[in-house]
Amino acid sequence: MPIDSCEILSLQKMFVPGIEDLKSVVQPHLAGGELQSYSTRYLTKPGDNYGSCMLAIAAKIKRPNGVIEELPLIAKLPPVTNDLWWQIFQPERTCITENKMYEIVVPEIHLLQLEAGLSKDKLFDGLPAYYGSRISLDPNATKVDRDAVLVQENLQLSGYRAGNRHKMFDYVHAKLVLEYMAQYHALPIALRIKKTELFARTIRPYFNRFNMNTTMGDEMKNEMRRELREDLQLATNNNEEAINKILERFQVYDKWLEQPEAVDGLYTSLVHCDLWINNIMFKYDDSNQPTQLKFVDFQIAQYESCAHDIIFFLFSSVDCAVLEDNFESFLKIYYDAFIHNLEEMQINTDDYSYDGFLNEVRRVGPIEIPHPIFMTKVILADNSTLPEDFKDLDMTILSKNRGLQTITKRLEDILRLAKKFKMI
Repeated sequence: MPIDSCEILSLQKMFVPGIEDLKSVVQPHLAGGELQSYSTRYLTKPGDNYGSCMLAIAAKIKRPNGVIEELPLIAKLPPVTNDLWWQIFQPERTCITENKMYEIVVPEIHLLQLEAGLSKDKLFDGLPAYYGSRISLDPNATKVDRDAVLVQENLQLSGYRAGNRHKMFDYVHAKLVLEYMAQYHALPIALRIKKTELFARTIRPYFNRFNMNTTMGDEMKNEMRRELREDLQLATNNNEEAINKILERFQVYDKWLEQPEAVDGLYTSLVHCDLWINNIMFKYDDSNQPTQLKFVDFQIAQYESCAHDIIFFLFSSVDCAVLEDNFESFLKIYYDAFIHNLEEMQINTDDYSYDGFLNEVRRVGPIEIPHPIFMTKVILADNSTLPEDFKDLDMTILSKNRGLQTITKRLEDILRLAKKFKMI
């Protein structure tokens, strides 16, 4: 969500975690330049990012010709100020996964595109520029510690704007997201097919299944179940039959999280698993129409069916009236872009029929639909219920937003559309 000047002043007053030896992280990515100095402040407000600590960096770089330039960057740290979020988001796994997306996946995808004959200006541009990462100050470390950091371009100062989690996407935004999403999914599949051994050795091991349930205590799980039932009671007008059917879907989702790793399939790729409003930033033209975008926050990316991202995005982040009118069109938009990107990489698409794709969406939809249902309360949390400091952010955000009309209405719409499109 965009931050105004008053909010920036508030963030500047908060304790900002330090970054030791930032120079060694970014220096190899400065094309011969040298980091001279830098300052930091918080980039996001509590409630806009949970699994990490986001800092804006104002860096001064000395170029090889001696010119001093300002370089706006972002440093992404594990949730070092909040032990609860450290426990839940498992940085020991999530930091490594996200680092590998920038360090290995993107360069290999770009190389694949170049080898297929694409020019540099046509390469996939759906992620921020990368300026280095580490999991520890110890170069020999194999476990993430509190000195881990990922550095990337500051998209806000590169002309990109964050969405507003209280304002769902319209048709134009949703269409652009689905086209980028299809490319993001298709290219790793092409890489797996074209360079099977490389994919299996250097990429696949870092994108295993992520199960947040394993790090939540029983008390937290029980509280979340109580909150969920109360939310569903409000959204269904106490329809016990409907509530029980939805809760059965949650049991299926939990069992899916516990399943063995996904096997290679037509639609198995590196799935983001958290593509909602706050994790997508747009660049606009002079008429205020979105023309480009960036996906961010790949912490819980995993090897799974592409349909998980499609369903989660549509039901978590698209205006419900727009979704109802265009659900089938959105699926076709994604499919056409997906096939185009595979063919551009010279992949045979004879097995990728549209009916087969729809069957995959129908298979995954009933598994994935609990995810946007749960996230609705997080996405639409009232700003007044959020603490001023990141360290104070906890699961009471759920109870504090119980009965909020915007949340209840959104849940009503999601449940209605999920039933209409056979997700429940």
